[in-house]
Amino acid sequence: MTDADRIRLPRLPETPIRGYIEGYYGRLLTWQDRRRIITRLAALGMNAYLYAPKEDPCHRVNWRNAWPADWMSEFTAMCDTAAAGGVMVLAGIAPGLDYDPNRDTAEFETLLAKALSLQAAGAHAIVVMFDDIEPPSPTLDPTLANEIDLHAGIAGRLAARLDVPTIVVPRIYADEISEAAPDSYRALAAALPADMPLFHCGSHIVAGTDPLTGSTTPAANSFHQRLILWDNHYCNDYCPRRLFVGRHAGRTGVRDLMLNGTGMVETDMLLLGLMAAGDNKAAWREALAAAGVPQAFHELANWFDGPVTADMVPPAPPPADKAAFDAIETLLWRWKTPLAREWYPFLFGLKHDLLIASGELPALRIAKTQTAPLQRRLTGSTTGDEGEPDEKP
Repeated sequence: MTDADRIRLPRLPETPIRGYIEGYYGRLLTWQDRRRIITRLAALGMNAYLYAPKEDPCHRVNWRNAWPADWMSEFTAMCDTAAAGGVMVLAGIAPGLDYDPNRDTAEFETLLAKALSLQAAGAHAIVVMFDDIEPPSPTLDPTLANEIDLHAGIAGRLAARLDVPTIVVPRIYADEISEAAPDSYRALAAALPADMPLFHCGSHIVAGTDPLTGSTTPAANSFHQRLILWDNHYCNDYCPRRLFVGRHAGRTGVRDLMLNGTGMVETDMLLLGLMAAGDNKAAWREALAAAGVPQAFHELANWFDGPVTADMVPPAPPPADKAAFDAIETLLWRWKTPLAREWYPFLFGLKHDLLIASGELPALRIAKTQTAPLQRRLTGSTTGDEGEPDEKP
């Protein structure tokens, strides 16, 4: 691609990008959920929604298949709603699992047709995604250079045929994915158009403090293209028994940032408020209160604070006291809202964990509530004791 071609590529607005990523495994939002999140983004002054759910077969596993007409109708309506609120819809396609370079002409035309259909429906940008693919795969050539040439070529050709910006998610989207990350970044930066943005996570998939700075990841020093932080701070598809709702800390220096959610719509609407609150403790408490989280939750907040990151393993909270158990009882049995229903399994799981840690949960209850491998590990037996406490007061 010539320099003149690169200059003509459509570009994202120069204003900072802030928004939400529907990009997790295990859950799929409804169209009503998506419209609610877009309305929330607009209310918070945020400006982007990335549609890239791993559970949509036409997005990833069956990426060659066209979306059905009813899906396209709903997607178009979502784009219209977003545009009215000043929110850009970024639409992802993930061909990386099995894009066949030996059939490049046919494969690229299929990808282009899908991208054009999303553009026609109102997408503000197309995101071509090569994340979460591992050898063996036809996409991964024997050498890093061949892989980069393929991926950059696909992205560059796509950008030249579209009227909206093209964004890339590279295969090595965090340093920890490959020892060859620095070499990959430099080669990909040279192969891509200078004005084609990329999503990146920083040093680790779950980024620590100050991601995308020169001191934390070579990506910041290697790419001259615009980097958008794919932020997995609150995402829990890799640890679905856990929930993180602590302060959104360590992001003050990030210009462009989008938050990968949980797929629980009530929780994700709250998380966007926590993102807006940042590391301000008072604003964090206000955001929880505005979402209807009872005061009792603050007795338990340390257990739901934040994930393990590259630069911090959160300290273990002190042993639970009566106030903590009272708070759990209040939240389980007296807090009745849509958000409470999403948090129910996490609160109940915490109750069991605290009782196990204190030696107060009988073996039979452990056998009933834990998976068989964990039950055997905790009790040393495949059977439980007789008798168990009531779960409700």
